[in-house]
Formats: sequence, C-alpha cells, structure tokens
Amino acid sequence: MHYIAIAQFPKDARVMSELASRRKNYRYPAAFTNVQAYLDVHGGRSLVHFETDDASAILQYTAAWPEVTFDIFPVVPSDTGWGAYLLRKGELTPPAPR
Repeated sequence: MHYIAIAQFPKDARVMSELASRRKNYRYPAAFTNVQAYLDVHGGRSLVHFETDDASAILQYTAAWPEVTFDIFPVVPSDTGWGAYLLRKGELTPPAPR
C-alpha cells in the first residue's frame, strides 16, 4: 500500500545538518520503499511518498528519526481521497450506516 508522510522537523541549522548527514547513509527497512521525497525549500518540512505492506516497517522508519514528527496518510483513489482527508482532519463526519 502507498502512503504519504508529512515530516516536520526543527528549522535549527545544526539539526537540519545532522538529519541530512544521517539520511545519506540511512538504510530503509526491508519492507519499506521510498518512492519519492521532497524537501520544503524553507526548511522544517518534508513530504515522503513510500510503499509498504508491513506496519512494523513504518514504525522502524519513524523511530529512526526521533526529532521528526510524522503525519502519515494512506493513498486512496481520488474519488474517495478528499473525504478520507477531511475525516482525518475531523472536518467531516462519516456517513450514517444504512
């Protein structure tokens, strides 16, 4: 399954330098594939598109970066994607069962 992670980290120059250095040699968990990653040009945020079917791989990945906070969302088909996002944010209530 595909996921999007929004990673937020301190804008401190020392922390950002350390994260960049660690990322160069970081080995992803076996069941974890980093599809694409983007870094916010203003710093402090990154967007990571990854694929895995193993929840423990997600836990290993997030545990390796203790100074980073992650918001992780599953990638869903576009016709249901916006509703899933709004449910996650608490801006929409789920439909009543029929």
